[in-house]
Amino acid sequence: MAVTTPKDSAEQTGDLQQIEENAPDQLETGLPEEEGVPQKTTGFDPKVPAERLGVVVSFSTLAAAVMVGGVFLGIAPRIYAAVAGLMGVAVAVRARRIQNPIMMSVAIAGAIGAIGVLMTVFAGSFSDIIDLGPFVREAVKSGDVQRPPVAFELGWRAILGWLMGGLGFSAAWVAIELRRPSLGMMVPLPIVAFGAISVPKDARILSGLMCLVLFAIGLGTLSGIELDGDTEQRSIAFELRRAARALPLIGAITGALAVLATQTTFLFPPPIFDPTQSAQKPKAIPLSKVPDRVLFTVDSQVTGPWRMGGLDVYEQNAWKLPPFAESRIAEIPETGVIDSEVVAGVVATFEVKGLTGAVLPGLPNLFGIRAEGPALAYDSRTGNIRLSQGTIQEGLKYAVTAARIPTVEELVKVTAPLPEQIGEVDTSSYLELPPPPPAVQALIKEAPKTSKWAELEFVRTKFLDTVVAAGQGTPVDVPPDKVQDMLAGKKEGTPYEIVAGQAMLARWIGVPSRIGYGFDGGDKEAGVYSVRPKHGASFLEVYFPGYKWLPIIGNPTQAKSSFGQQSQQNRNVAASDEIAVQIFVPFETDPRSYLFEQIRAALLVLVPILLFLALIYFTYPGAVKAYKRSKRRTWALRQGPPERIALAYAEWRDLCLDFGYRHESDTPLMFLDRVIPDDEHTEFAWLVTRTLWGDLRPDVTTDDAVTAEELSRSLRKRISQAHSFTLRSIAAISRLSLKNPYAPSLGALTRKEKTRAPQKAA
Repeated sequence: MAVTTPKDSAEQTGDLQQIEENAPDQLETGLPEEEGVPQKTTGFDPKVPAERLGVVVSFSTLAAAVMVGGVFLGIAPRIYAAVAGLMGVAVAVRARRIQNPIMMSVAIAGAIGAIGVLMTVFAGSFSDIIDLGPFVREAVKSGDVQRPPVAFELGWRAILGWLMGGLGFSAAWVAIELRRPSLGMMVPLPIVAFGAISVPKDARILSGLMCLVLFAIGLGTLSGIELDGDTEQRSIAFELRRAARALPLIGAITGALAVLATQTTFLFPPPIFDPTQSAQKPKAIPLSKVPDRVLFTVDSQVTGPWRMGGLDVYEQNAWKLPPFAESRIAEIPETGVIDSEVVAGVVATFEVKGLTGAVLPGLPNLFGIRAEGPALAYDSRTGNIRLSQGTIQEGLKYAVTAARIPTVEELVKVTAPLPEQIGEVDTSSYLELPPPPPAVQALIKEAPKTSKWAELEFVRTKFLDTVVAAGQGTPVDVPPDKVQDMLAGKKEGTPYEIVAGQAMLARWIGVPSRIGYGFDGGDKEAGVYSVRPKHGASFLEVYFPGYKWLPIIGNPTQAKSSFGQQSQQNRNVAASDEIAVQIFVPFETDPRSYLFEQIRAALLVLVPILLFLALIYFTYPGAVKAYKRSKRRTWALRQGPPERIALAYAEWRDLCLDFGYRHESDTPLMFLDRVIPDDEHTEFAWLVTRTLWGDLRPDVTTDDAVTAEELSRSLRKRISQAHSFTLRSIAAISRLSLKNPYAPSLGALTRKEKTRAPQKAA
């Protein structure tokens, strides 16, 4: 709207001068009402059909609940997720009625927090619900090691409640407050996609079809909603009739998709790259980063090894874990017998202390497992014992029985050929390796050929006599050239490289081999072995027909001395001729004063607190101004166009004051003379003067208010851009406009107006 300075007559100019002189008093005392003139036209947009939009986003939220709940065991998690999501939608629908922004934020945060707590009511005691922190931390920690579906434990219930409550609220808030119902329906889509990846394979098709149907219903419901408040909404009966007519079409489409998903690969084509089909490198954690604690105790007549898994794939010069897709995990039968072909001979009873994860220690070549408590499973591919669901809890006890240990004489007599398969894996996969280097070829030629055991023992012994143990036992690549170096030349290798070299020598002579890992030995305490992280070990495992996988613990005869804290993974290693000795000589010192350390510790605590309080003190005016600005704008919208114009100009003058341009008593036209001439500023000043106190006052429209607000926004933006970032920051936290606002009465409703305001808003 273009407004120019009226110059048609001297009489009109005199009237405007009189208006300008009376403007300060009228601006402070408020705008007088005139009979017959509509003063308080509402500025609200048409009423939003909040409840109907809430119903729309509820369907997409339910779709997310179907997927997220499918990550857990049973049907109950899906129900809990759906309830939490719908409660989040309800929070968004109801919270928008709260006028105070701070109270609204507090109510929203409290309601979503209460949703998570409510999900735990039927699963835990009162003390557990009051102190949910440990359960939530345990659930988050176990998320890295668990594979869906997982047990729906107390911590997961709270997390699911908070996740779905926040998701439902976000979707509804976008649809209702931002008036973007289509975008609101899309908010749960990332969660649906994440759930689709995590849901077990056998439940993906059904869950996906359910999500499709729910999204289709939501879109159909959305099409019947008019966001224009002046348009009559369709009745519920009409919507139900239309939905009933659409059900056959939705059913037909769903059936067709089900056929495509189950009978063809059209919807789910084979992936170009599937991580579960690839072998993975082991990820080792340095011992220095692992807290020293008792992981488990063992009561057994043997000293180990306590096996946790194995590396049996050699590719790209590295020993790797077998692909997860090749796992053969099955729950342990009621009899407890795993492999009836082996002859039981060794028994060990384990009790978990500080061990975490889902894999349990055991013995090589298991015959059976006996346990009470959570269900256990056994992977015949890797020989792992693991929990069927969830993570290991302290106090779990179980007993394992393994095959008896054969004697050397028995192994020498083994002449049976290797089977075509070991378990369900081709035997050739346990023999895959690049050609041996020259030093290995020469060593193999010297080995006796009377039996595979004699040949293996010869090459191992020569290798261990030659190599010198040095460094830490961290898994690294071990190419054939490294074995060549350990046999001749450098003659050094880490404990892991030494074990890997033995496994490679075994394969080169035709004996299936792999690297076993876990723990060996322990601290003998009260008749049982207490196993700690320092007892971690890797060892050679070889396969002999009739005896299956056998662990072989061998140590090099020489080793460089080490004073580090890392486990060497092979103990009882003889020292080499290179000897290093550390000598400690005691001597007397003067008593040390700890005053400085105490003062420093106190300052490290107090200084951050003081800095934080200072930050709050200096920056809170910005938050206060934002809150008051929001409150005054709500008030102006409720009152009508004149108040909106007055507030727009007051915001402009308050910002000028924060930048140091005072003159709080100047009227709009007086303030023009104090600044550089500007067309927008001139137009704004005259528009405010004429609509609030002049000739345009009886006919103020919403367009005038919009024009004033746009001019105010443009001027505030331009004056901010004209100053440096430092001055803009100072103006943002300035207290000048709070202490001396240009129009302090704007937004200050009387008690009578406060009671009338909600009626006008409606």
